[in-house]
Amino acid sequence: MMTTMTELREELDLAHIDYDLIEHRRTETAGDEARAIGATLDEVAKTIVLVSGERFVRAVLPASERLDLHKVQEVLEDKHARLATEGELVSAYPMYELGAVPPFGVPAGDLVLVDRRLAERDSVVAEAGSHNESVRLRTRDLLRLAAAKIEDLVAV
Repeated sequence: MMTTMTELREELDLAHIDYDLIEHRRTETAGDEARAIGATLDEVAKTIVLVSGERFVRAVLPASERLDLHKVQEVLEDKHARLATEGELVSAYPMYELGAVPPFGVPAGDLVLVDRRLAERDSVVAEAGSHNESVRLRTRDLLRLAAAKIEDLVAV
């Protein structure tokens, strides 16, 4: 069952968050998404799902950067934390298109880590559960909605 943007909108509206829904051509990468909407790579957030123990972790970083798995493992205090497999993503997030998990939203209970570079921005653009819709919102609202922790997640 796919979650529609309507459900994500309801979550944003219930939290009294201002946002802009951006419809665009189908994109497969955060970089392609940035080009499709005329945004910079620094303002587009990509969400990478990891597995730590029995829980899923959403690492959110600028599209211009690469995730440093070792840094995430240190933050999580779990040297076995790893990227989720496609099968795990399909099973855990059937409501979203594969590769389009937003940094907030169902299922509840995921730990959300936001890279400090992204947290310094006034606003960000994130996937909205599909490859042809994105949502722009204030970064502080994203942090609050996702109950995110700000960390250094980027490879140097």
